[in-house]
Amino acid sequence: MVEPSDAVQVWLWIGTIGMALGALAFLLMAARERPGNRWFHTITFFIAAIAAVAYLAMALKQGWFPILREGQDMAEPFYWARYVDWFFTTPLLLLDLALLAGATKEAIAWLLGLDVMMISTGFFAGITASDSRYVWFIVSSVIFIWMLWILLAEVLKAAKQRPPEVRSKFNQLAVLLAVLWTIYPILWLLGTEGFNVIGITGEVATFAIIDLIAKVGFGFLLLSNRKVLEAARPNMT
Repeated sequence: MVEPSDAVQVWLWIGTIGMALGALAFLLMAARERPGNRWFHTITFFIAAIAAVAYLAMALKQGWFPILREGQDMAEPFYWARYVDWFFTTPLLLLDLALLAGATKEAIAWLLGLDVMMISTGFFAGITASDSRYVWFIVSSVIFIWMLWILLAEVLKAAKQRPPEVRSKFNQLAVLLAVLWTIYPILWLLGTEGFNVIGITGEVATFAIIDLIAKVGFGFLLLSNRKVLEAARPNMT
């Protein structure tokens, strides 16, 4: 039976600790705010906390199983916990952006619905051993492009009506997320679920780094400016 190497385990523990520390920091930041002013803190806390749980499962060797893919000589670990993480955290990241932009409920529904479809079809791509996984990958990629269009067109349109400092923060975070998320399908193709160019260690290490930037880094950029959060605070009390 295939077992993850020590190097892989180190990166999974780095992901676990990094996400847990990020969640703790966001929780402490939320504690400084008045009730009703914590929406962004709450959402961002759960992004990092859910990711920490998923990484912990992988680090404890419970969030994967071996799979032998067509065209490969040996089985490689398939980290299904990674998709569980993304299924819950990526909609929350988009919700943070949508609330910051003051997007309509219709735009939010489109964003979250497309995101769930993207992760679900990506999961089918990852779990499929035959070459039909590339069909699922293409479907997921098309949905990803559609979702980006909603984010950078419809949601951006709403953000243009916000105060300058809020609009600037939205642009910064939206570009960061768009760039980082574009790396994921490229990494999928290069990793063990695709053409296995970089191997499992390189795949896990790169995913861990990108995940930490996209979740913890994103969270600190969002929550670091209290003026922006006050101006963008959603009326959801």
